[in-house]
Amino acid sequence: MNYFFNALIILILLNLAQKQTESTYNKHGKPSTYGINIYIKDNEKNLIKEYEQRIDTLYDVNIFTENLKEISTDDLGEFYIPDQIAITNQEKYVAYEFSYLSKFRQKITSYTERTVKGVVFHELTHAYVNQLIYVMKQENKTVSPEYSVFRIFPNPSTQFGAEFIEEGICEYVVFYLHESNPIKNNIIPQTISDLTDDTNRFNILYVYSVYVLQDFLNKQGLKSGIEILLSNKPPSYEEMLKTELFFNRLKIN
Repeated sequence: MNYFFNALIILILLNLAQKQTESTYNKHGKPSTYGINIYIKDNEKNLIKEYEQRIDTLYDVNIFTENLKEISTDDLGEFYIPDQIAITNQEKYVAYEFSYLSKFRQKITSYTERTVKGVVFHELTHAYVNQLIYVMKQENKTVSPEYSVFRIFPNPSTQFGAEFIEEGICEYVVFYLHESNPIKNNIIPQTISDLTDDTNRFNILYVYSVYVLQDFLNKQGLKSGIEILLSNKPPSYEEMLKTELFFNRLKIN
């Protein structure tokens, strides 16, 4: 009697464990809403620690999940405000971590397909950039007003240029930390219209930008390179098209 009762309990527990494991993935084999919530809750400190070990120390920052589609009409996936990072728990990620994918799946995954961990690293880099701005100001180093806490954008070109630089830095870190495939840039803008076309916005800000910045950041080093970029005026539309104009005018301390 006890044998059969114990066996039944074990089967029930195994079944529950299996269901819980399966529920971290949706029917398409991608992270589920439940799983994303659990992943962030269980790994928040480890993700921050890994970032600090591989990039640099961060000030206090918290990561939480939210269905951002319910609180915004924009197609938000994540957002960062000082000390707080919100990661959407919508089922839009290809995997929790790039290393979880098979070698074959890694090869066929496009650069723009996001992992939960990759998105966290991207948003932590926004926090890191904001931290460097604060430290640079405390040390009386020059920070171009377009990157200051109270950002000044004299025209749409400089606003777009500032976004271009910051998002490019964040995407560089995702690539640098091996949470994406190597960059394959399929869009080389030829005109200002190519840059400002809303249908190109993602590729310009999140793919072309890191394609432009990677050699510079590789050469200068991440922290030093970011400080140089922050101390100089962002690129204009023309400088985003002819990037040698931008890099040739940078003042490197």
